[in-house]
Amino acid sequence: MYGENLPTWILLIYYLLFLTTFVIATTCIIRMRIVIASVFTIVLLFSVPVVSILYGIDRASDHNELEHLLFSIGQGETWAIFVAAGHLYIVVWWIIQLRKIQENRSPAQVSNHS
Repeated sequence: MYGENLPTWILLIYYLLFLTTFVIATTCIIRMRIVIASVFTIVLLFSVPVVSILYGIDRASDHNELEHLLFSIGQGETWAIFVAAGHLYIVVWWIIQLRKIQENRSPAQVSNHS
């Protein structure tokens, strides 16, 4: 039941990104920007780790969480595909957010150089 775990620093980065994503998604909802995508992001933020933990409990003792996930994806397990797709969606959501920030800052920088 107890096996290898990911290094603490990786988990720390993961949960800091989790918290940051939650704050930004909540801010988007409050400001009424990208509301549906942000609500979906928050739902995934909570459901993906829960599913990952629940199905990661029975992993082999010589596998960490990531190895178990990758192995399960290779086996075509539904939970693993859901977790991977959820993480991919959150990454795409972040890319969209960063592009919007860049677009909002670009006109101001152009006018300052004129």
